[in-house]
Amino acid sequence: MVKSTPSVDVAVIGAGPYGLSLAAHLRARGVEHRIFGELMGSWKHNMPPGMLLKSYPWASNLSDPGSEFALKTFCTERALPYFDQLMPLPLSRFIEYGEAFQKRYVPAVERKTLMALEPSAGCFRATFDDGEIVHARRVVMAVGLHSFKRLPHQAAHLPTDLFSHSGDFGSLEPLDGKEIIVVGSGSSASDLAALLYERGVSVSLVVRRSQLEFAGQPRPRTLFERTTAPMSGIGNGWTLAACAKYPQLIRLLSKDLRVRLANIKALGPLGGAFMKDRVIGRVPVWLGRALQSTEACDGKVLLDLIDASGARHSMRADHVIFATGYKVDVARLGFLNPTLLRQIRLVEGAPQLSAHYETSVPGLHFIGPASANSFGPVCRFVYGTYHPARHLAGHLAAVLARFQPAPRVRPLDRTVMP
Repeated sequence: MVKSTPSVDVAVIGAGPYGLSLAAHLRARGVEHRIFGELMGSWKHNMPPGMLLKSYPWASNLSDPGSEFALKTFCTERALPYFDQLMPLPLSRFIEYGEAFQKRYVPAVERKTLMALEPSAGCFRATFDDGEIVHARRVVMAVGLHSFKRLPHQAAHLPTDLFSHSGDFGSLEPLDGKEIIVVGSGSSASDLAALLYERGVSVSLVVRRSQLEFAGQPRPRTLFERTTAPMSGIGNGWTLAACAKYPQLIRLLSKDLRVRLANIKALGPLGGAFMKDRVIGRVPVWLGRALQSTEACDGKVLLDLIDASGARHSMRADHVIFATGYKVDVARLGFLNPTLLRQIRLVEGAPQLSAHYETSVPGLHFIGPASANSFGPVCRFVYGTYHPARHLAGHLAAVLARFQPAPRVRPLDRTVMP
């Protein structure tokens, strides 16, 4: 049965760090809104228990209006251990922090899945999995990366039970007792390999690069290091520091430069600092081997690999996990109406955004990783929640206020001048 509700000024799609941060600021400004999605859903279901965040704890704060509820505050209130840099942030602790943030600032998250979004007479018509239809004047997409998983073309013909993407896990229990190959060199690959090894699973790591790289262990930095390569919430160096602090300026750069910065090599592929000792010397790592083809045979998957010398190698496993990252492509958001999709101007698959995170479709906004090609690499990190939450909440409050009906004044309410 279809259920209809009154219109809402702003619909926020996604209840992860970006959606929660924006909703907290909208609520503080009194902007009418609703936020839809499973609370911290991707963090709960698409990342394995035991994973460590690559970002420093001090750079993993959600954005609240008064800057009062940082991760450090959360840990202090609960007598939990906390260090800005010298300890890793476990996934479970970050999820707990997100849940506490939601209870404090965003009490009305609605656990619904958007099924269709289409234009409708000056607004947007959003249909959800429970049949409810919501008419929204503005829609903000804070959908994260899960819809944009990138798989190598060599996997296209494999049976689905023989391979997966690193973003398909949650629990690793289904892999117990199997022989696993992880393909990739970033933090997802090294994290999965270490966690599987520690569960007693037979696992190997196949890396195309000649070296498996990890972030450096936290340590006190000299004055010279701090001056020549200042620390930022997304990495060290003047370029990353500028990207972290001034995303609005990044948007003014040329398209090619913005795209290069969004995918800057300094950010990876790179394993987390605290995972190196859990991988090197423990997990078998095959370096410099590029994937040529795959084949299913007798319930197993065969990988055909080639090394730098041109020599061919074959590997066999029960299951292959491709930790091959993500590539934003809004066409993969199945809920977007085809007409709406055609109206969105794109930059290499990602929406081209205005200074107010607005697409070429008036009233449709994107924040989070999907905005990186416009605002730079900070959008790929939790640290980046600060910018769109504050800027977009202020913009929407101002824009929507202009459309509020003015209070009607009756003659007897007028001030009588002498």
